[in-house]
Amino acid sequence: STQSTWGAMVLTVEERNKVVDILRACQMFQSCSDDSLNLIANGVEKRKFKQGENILVQGEPVQHAVFAPTHINRFHIERMGVLHQVPLEKPVGGLMHVLNKDKAFATWKCNTDECEAYLLPSEHLNQCINTSPQLAVQVIQGLAVSLRRQPSFRTPLFQQQSKKAPIYAISIAAGVESFYRSALNALINRSLTGKSSSFFPNMHIQIPTRICYINGFKLLRHNLDQKVKGQDYSSGVRLAAACLPGVCMTPISSLLEASNAGHMNPEPMATRWLRGIVPRCCREIIFGIGLNQLSDFCEERVPKAVENKQARNALGSMAAGVASGYLSHVPHNLSTLKLLKPTSSYSELFKEYVSRSASRVPSMIPESLKGSAAIGLSIVFPQAVLIRTGQIVGSFVILNGTIFALSP
Repeated sequence: STQSTWGAMVLTVEERNKVVDILRACQMFQSCSDDSLNLIANGVEKRKFKQGENILVQGEPVQHAVFAPTHINRFHIERMGVLHQVPLEKPVGGLMHVLNKDKAFATWKCNTDECEAYLLPSEHLNQCINTSPQLAVQVIQGLAVSLRRQPSFRTPLFQQQSKKAPIYAISIAAGVESFYRSALNALINRSLTGKSSSFFPNMHIQIPTRICYINGFKLLRHNLDQKVKGQDYSSGVRLAAACLPGVCMTPISSLLEASNAGHMNPEPMATRWLRGIVPRCCREIIFGIGLNQLSDFCEERVPKAVENKQARNALGSMAAGVASGYLSHVPHNLSTLKLLKPTSSYSELFKEYVSRSASRVPSMIPESLKGSAAIGLSIVFPQAVLIRTGQIVGSFVILNGTIFALSP
């Protein structure tokens, strides 16, 4: 419930004028006369709050409308326990809920040593409307030209909080996605080496390993979110927490990759999985951030015209997949080449990788610059980038979409 360390304080003339100006800018009171605004302002109180104290609490009855708060965070907890930051577009809160003491949409919390706000009690506003028919008509007129709308969520990337998804939902999603991923990996390997392989090799290894792998990403992230609250730690700590699942899942990912490489690397699995592990770790960090934080980040920013939550989830996953697939492509290719050709050094593999882009350099480029152009092309628009990006986009949509659909 709303807490306050200090009691109500009498408004100065300057503060009262400030409150009247704020009331006049509100949609509810935009049609009110000066007399009506002054009548409402008579009951407004000024209060101070200490750090961590709540001004409004999501889900609890709104006892006061809040005006001109300073140094506050505004949060909304959505389905499956996801915490969103809600931007404060106007210096007013709870006004659409205060008349009937409806439940608050978001929590308003003081985030510095001392905050202050002006509070309009529900009882006073109701008394004003009941005793002044003119004010009641003016309020209706003001509301008639405005519609209540849900604010946009704009949580920063590394302050995104994970959805509380059950293990069975994650496992089903990972099992379905493992077939899609395996087939696309075979296409990427064919593009890199020119040699074909089975679309679904060693699925008895791939499926359970992939289930453990995706559960690891989702559960590690959720546990880290519980211990490293985004708004309480520095950006460096939040970045490290976002990268950690990718680092931890690299060994499992290496087993998955090694399962697809038996046609060119005859080494036993105990040795084969270590090939290309350094660039693969970079790839897994990008994959993990994309699957988790970036997908949620993009989903928040899907245009409001898309109202269906499943569709918003899919569009956010697609956008995150495009970014993650593109950024992870070069480390993915290097790790794959090292896995398929374990006796070659990374410098030799990179030269081979660049040489495959030489034929794509436009003929108009001078001969002296073609080497540099091939290097740039292999990094900016690498070979098989569309297949890799399509793989990640599809994986994100299947994983996040299935988890969302199966979660309560």
